[in-house]
Amino acid sequence: MTDTTDPETAAPVDEIIVADNPELSRYEARIGERVFGFVDYELDPTGDPIILVHTEVLPEAEGKGVGSRLAKGTLEDIRARGLKMIVECEFIAAYLKRHPREYEDLLSR
Repeated sequence: MTDTTDPETAAPVDEIIVADNPELSRYEARIGERVFGFVDYELDPTGDPIILVHTEVLPEAEGKGVGSRLAKGTLEDIRARGLKMIVECEFIAAYLKRHPREYEDLLSR
């Protein structure tokens, strides 16, 4: 069985909340106030499309599902907001390849 707790917080990965932080133009994966990873984005003031630029996960959180949780939460929020997206981030592009039909409606053509 895989350990799904972070050694510094002892919190399960399924407690991670993914939330938009518009002041920093990024989605953040958090447990409480601690940020474990983020997806940087660019969003024109007109609001569409959103450009996903870069994903980063803290080294101590790598391999624990944080990145996948972050990608899924980001994409679900983009869908909920009715946005289209352009993906420049290699991590998000790889996630989309593993989930080809789930998010194709979000891609800006």
